[in-house]
Amino acid sequence: MTDDTTPVRQGWWRSNLLSLGVLAMLLPATVLGIGWWKWDHAFPGSGQPVWAVEPGKSGTVQLQGATWGPVRFKEVADTSGLDMPPNAKLILVGVPVDPTGEKGPGCWSPKLVQKSTGRVWLTARTELGLLWNDDEPEDCVPTSEGEKAERYELVLPYVVPDDVEGPFWVDVEPLSAKSKYVRFSIDP
Repeated sequence: MTDDTTPVRQGWWRSNLLSLGVLAMLLPATVLGIGWWKWDHAFPGSGQPVWAVEPGKSGTVQLQGATWGPVRFKEVADTSGLDMPPNAKLILVGVPVDPTGEKGPGCWSPKLVQKSTGRVWLTARTELGLLWNDDEPEDCVPTSEGEKAERYELVLPYVVPDDVEGPFWVDVEPLSAKSKYVRFSIDP
């Protein structure tokens, strides 16, 4: 005689069938998504800065509807009146930007990169106690509707530790530049 009240035990595969089905769909989707992400950011059109465009003999670079450079730079000795941290020095960089079209290019904040270590510094205007100045922008100047783009110069103050030595790169990443960015080599 059999007992009909005894529960029938299902196998592991059958009890986890729904979870296994979801995993079977998500695993290939995850692998494809990661592959697409890597591919998209390794080739032009990805939006990530991958290839540096350095100036030629003229000291300028043509990229994203503008002529960039030639770059000017110096280490500023007299920092009186500025909120300088101890054991630091100020490197001032100027990058002329001459738009070639109706609209000027946009860009991310330019960076100072130490060639030997890859250390990166961003501009420090506010930290130095300097107010924003339309005549000395540290970011690309957008062109408003109805205006024509005009030539200007990025004025980039970088505060670095005293013991840091050049040479450096100044990297400017124009928006939508198809994985390219402007790179100037400096050694103040």
